[in-house]
Amino acid sequence: MLKPRLTVRTRRRRTNVLWLIGIFSCLIVIGMENILSSTFVLDGGSTVYGYLFKQIDFLSLGLIAAAGIWKLGYQRLRRWCGRLVLLSALLLFAVKAIGITVNGAQRWLGYGVISFQPSEFAKLAAIICTAAALTFFWECHGDLQAVVEGFTERWRIEPLAPVLLKKEKLFKSYGLLCLLPSLFLAAVILVQPDAGTAIVLVMPPAFMLFCSGIPLYDRHWSYKKIFLSILVGAIVIGTAFYFFGHDYQKDRIRAWIYPEDYKKTIGYQITQSLIAIGSGGVWGQGMGTGISKFSYLPEAHTDFAYAILCQEWGLLGGILVLFLFFALIYFGVQAAGSCQDRFGMFMAMGITFSLGGQGLVNMAMVTDLFPVVGVPLPFISYGGSSLILNLISAALLLRVSYDNYIDAAKAQDMSAQQARQALRPPFMGH
Repeated sequence: MLKPRLTVRTRRRRTNVLWLIGIFSCLIVIGMENILSSTFVLDGGSTVYGYLFKQIDFLSLGLIAAAGIWKLGYQRLRRWCGRLVLLSALLLFAVKAIGITVNGAQRWLGYGVISFQPSEFAKLAAIICTAAALTFFWECHGDLQAVVEGFTERWRIEPLAPVLLKKEKLFKSYGLLCLLPSLFLAAVILVQPDAGTAIVLVMPPAFMLFCSGIPLYDRHWSYKKIFLSILVGAIVIGTAFYFFGHDYQKDRIRAWIYPEDYKKTIGYQITQSLIAIGSGGVWGQGMGTGISKFSYLPEAHTDFAYAILCQEWGLLGGILVLFLFFALIYFGVQAAGSCQDRFGMFMAMGITFSLGGQGLVNMAMVTDLFPVVGVPLPFISYGGSSLILNLISAALLLRVSYDNYIDAAKAQDMSAQQARQALRPPFMGH
């Protein structure tokens, strides 16, 4: 059976799906190779594949979870958003109570060799909850009474509806209400302490809110009032950081501003990262032959995996990974923009900003363009919790893109079988 002739819209959405599949596949393969290269020196001579086999196990679990999410569909997650946030909060509080401490911070739950990082789950929960809240606002057409009635009915607090209807100014700043779950989860993570993950968690919902067109503040505020509020907020945050910030956080800022002055102390890690990147040159030292992983660069297989990759793959390898993350952002935004379902659109937008933004932040951190914040490079850094949640996020983004393609295929009277057949790349035959 020959492939049917595709319209321009169907062809574009088909291309979007294939590009996303290719991007995620390339990142996973590059990550596996980089983990093998950067960890064989950590196995104590027992086996050079120890960390790689563990990551493959995590990959298998992540693919199983991603397949389940794909089959389930993303629409059901909207009804579960409150439960997901509640579960995330409980897990984060459990981390503070009985969590495993590593490098001075409690960020993991587990027993024995089994552990996971609840903050990774909280990132996705924050995106889903924000997407549901933004969708709810637009379905109510921004009408105060419809928003309040829908909110009280959903949470079974109908007697409070008359009281909330009087809070007109509160609901004029509905955008702030959408961010409250994310801000709450970020505050709990900040106490662990894990400032980097807290920032990464808040930024995607903030971008989602910005792109939604819903005001964060009262729309009747003057520009002078807005500017003064931002200034006061910045002063409060800066003062709080100065008096209550942890010493290691302040050290990271100092090492970022004055790396040469602290290259043998608090700036040692970033200095070694820059040495590793620079020593790779254009073509790299060769896969597996980089020397910085031999006790020179700390966290070479996790947060600073990109430095090892640049050392062994060279400038071209570093640009390749950078291109893949920019492509992920581009095609993720295309998938969100093509989605007819508002919840799917906002969720795809948040996942795109989360994966792509975290990747760019990590690469900026490793190249000293941003302070060290301790966030991994998605799909490339070693870590089970991160990989599994990234695969689930990728499945949700792919499902949105795939549904867009199926909708376009149905619009030109293609059957489901024809649509799946047309999705095959040319080299796979008919």
